[in-house]
Amino acid sequence: MDFTKQTYCNQVTSYIRSLIRKGTLEIGAPVKEAVLSEQLGISRAPIREALQVLVQEGLITSEPQKGKHVRQMTGKEIYDSYVVAGILEGAGVAESLPLWTEANMETFRSVVRQMEGKISYATKLDELAEIDELFHATLFMACDNTRLVEMARTSCATISKYLYYQHWITMFTPREYADRHHAVAEAVYSRDVKHVETALRDHYKETGLRMAQFGKEA
Repeated sequence: MDFTKQTYCNQVTSYIRSLIRKGTLEIGAPVKEAVLSEQLGISRAPIREALQVLVQEGLITSEPQKGKHVRQMTGKEIYDSYVVAGILEGAGVAESLPLWTEANMETFRSVVRQMEGKISYATKLDELAEIDELFHATLFMACDNTRLVEMARTSCATISKYLYYQHWITMFTPREYADRHHAVAEAVYSRDVKHVETALRDHYKETGLRMAQFGKEA
């Protein structure tokens, strides 16, 4: 793989993330600087820097005497992360939904239509990963509490986007995925903030329950 010297760290970080996402670096697997250095044909310094970034992101753990490993989570940690995401997203959307203009609502409807179009020919959930991200990001379009948005978007992002992505893409059929997101969309269309908050909490709880089965035993 070719690397530009000025951006070694960023490129190595992205490379390792991709290995985790694809399952090439499995949950709990050791991550060794020497091996990566040999694979990439670069010195250890940018690799060490990249690994520190990934430790801070929660994708890799680092322990004295044990070294660095791809993070492994218990089922409860996974479930709790999704519950927190549902609480935060539900609160953020419920707070900002009364501020939505008709233009905001039409933007959301447009995203739902895009989602429906992709679902019509999708055979696997990984084909819907981008529209899933857009769907949830659009729900926050009128929320000005940037800290809440950041916490909501990151509380389970490392799980579904990277660590357990290969499990996430098998959890629901495209049809099940559609039904779950339509339930949230219908709640939004109603403009009933309590309904929206409940729908989002339930949405994340169900995902958390399914994902938790892939966690390690406590």
